[in-house]
Amino acid sequence: MKKMLKPVLAVVSVLCVTGAHAEAGSANPKPKELTRAVHQFLEDHGDLCLAMYTWPREVTPEDRKAGSNEALQMPVLERLGVVQSEEIGSPSSEPAKRYSLTAKGRQFFLQKKRVTLDLHSQPEVHDADFCVAHLTLDKVIKWSPPEPVRDHLQTVVEYTYHIKAAPFLSDEEARKVFPVVDRIVRGAGTLTMTATVQLQDGRWVPVLPGR
Repeated sequence: MKKMLKPVLAVVSVLCVTGAHAEAGSANPKPKELTRAVHQFLEDHGDLCLAMYTWPREVTPEDRKAGSNEALQMPVLERLGVVQSEEIGSPSSEPAKRYSLTAKGRQFFLQKKRVTLDLHSQPEVHDADFCVAHLTLDKVIKWSPPEPVRDHLQTVVEYTYHIKAAPFLSDEEARKVFPVVDRIVRGAGTLTMTATVQLQDGRWVPVLPGR
């Protein structure tokens, strides 16, 4: 029985080596292939969203005293007609505020399944998010040398982008309370983003979060 196993193991080893060489032969992606993969990624995942998955949202007196992000952002969005507020809580204490999206604001609450990674790099699925811009590809700049990851060759592509932002982001105060969004909007054409792509069945395809 032991003598019969050796040829079988040898054949398996040869097949594995042959497969690795075959994939290695395709390991030098062409810019056109990576451009197509990044286009594919941004078509479905190019929305710039704020991780505001549920509405209404509440801002407490403690939030206001601490100067939390939403305590600063919500009044600005209310002035711009994106949200509206109502006071909640006991009349004897400082009220909290509950913010709901207006008809204008609901245009930016995309009902679209999104997968993000939590603090432990575990995938989380959300059915909607508040999104304020959409990115499209400008051009691929460079990519890392392909390396094997989970039985596939994988590379990280750097690219520049175009962006279509929500009209209310033209407001100076809105840009101030959303500094990361402002930086991304201003960086169109010069700031680089990254996308991970993987060689699958001879094609370079985007790798989505949690996969």
